[in-house]
Amino acid sequence: MPSCVAVTPRRLPGIVISRDADGGASQSPCARAGRMALARVAPVALAAGRAAALSTSSPVARRPIAVAARRVDPSTNLVALVSRSSSPGKLRHAAVATDAAPTAPPAADTLTYVDTHCHLDLIFQKMTSEAKKGKKGDAAVVDFDSWRHQLTQLEDPDSESYLGAQLEACLTVACSRRAMDAVRDILPKPGVFAAFGCHPLSAHEWDADMASAVESAVADENNAVVAVGECGLDYHYALKEIEADESLADDAAREARWEEVRKTQEDVFVAQMKMATRLGAPLVIHTREAEADTLRLMREHLRKDARVHVHCFTSSASLARTLLGEYPNLCLGFTGVCTFKNGGDVREVVRSTPLDRILLETDGPYMAPAPHRGAVAHPGHVPHIAKKIAEVKGVRAEEVFAQCRANTRRTYGF
Repeated sequence: MPSCVAVTPRRLPGIVISRDADGGASQSPCARAGRMALARVAPVALAAGRAAALSTSSPVARRPIAVAARRVDPSTNLVALVSRSSSPGKLRHAAVATDAAPTAPPAADTLTYVDTHCHLDLIFQKMTSEAKKGKKGDAAVVDFDSWRHQLTQLEDPDSESYLGAQLEACLTVACSRRAMDAVRDILPKPGVFAAFGCHPLSAHEWDADMASAVESAVADENNAVVAVGECGLDYHYALKEIEADESLADDAAREARWEEVRKTQEDVFVAQMKMATRLGAPLVIHTREAEADTLRLMREHLRKDARVHVHCFTSSASLARTLLGEYPNLCLGFTGVCTFKNGGDVREVVRSTPLDRILLETDGPYMAPAPHRGAVAHPGHVPHIAKKIAEVKGVRAEEVFAQCRANTRRTYGF
């Protein structure tokens, strides 16, 4: 990667920026305006998506197909799709399922990207906490509008902080009762989509009421909840919690507790796979130190043609090969981990994964990419991940941005 130099304009806590040291050519105001306008109107392939949606009875897949018309919200500069549905003139930010072929890569100065997995509620919470250190009152509260305004300034192609592409949208993931309540307040914002589900570490929360809330939200074509998840298995933290539980007197008690936790995680994972299948919705999978059981349950309960995002992939190259081979509509999501000094194993998986099976994500507020380790990760960090993937695969960053944008559209429909 080219060397980077830090720049220090005013910015929100957690938004740390850098630029290649060799900079870039200056542009005239007219060229700049035209370039920014084009960047916010990325092309949408429609015909294949319309045919795929009309051929199924799935309530999610049959959402109104977005036409190639967009508007820019003046407060955020985020793109909102305009949908033509049975309600004339209705503007929706919801996604539509599509199997449309990838669009041709746009010119380098019109590239956009999507953060396909983040937790906006936690991002703003952490940014606010950082901002309030040493301050008083509510002046330091960070919300969507203040964050997005700052990022829009940083992504001006003429600014020193520009990293080659502009944020078009993000998918925020709510995988607990608390998170779903928090994300509902963010969803009206343009360019924000969501996945609702139950994280394996929150599996104890899953009941009929939560299942109904998730299914209703994903099935409702009038909102921007477009996927089920994240769900799956996480044995890493579950085992740590059991080991630290002093109320478990001996190995027998710990083993019994472990079997209870493992079965609960499996049952909740299976329930959400079945839900995604019923709805024809994409599924977001989380797996950590549970490769064999994750694969077994997927084989038993998930259609081979399911649209799947295995997010924050840090598992083995063997699991990656198996998943990509058995599930043709499955993509692997890579986060800032691929930029870490100790992320060599993840970079090897990146190297062997076809570019048309990769999704860009931050999993913010966690795991900010280099050179911003320790900062609050947020969607504006995606270009660092894209550039590392380009470096690992020996391709241009523009190719990564363009292909991953197409992969997102194919997986999530926006």
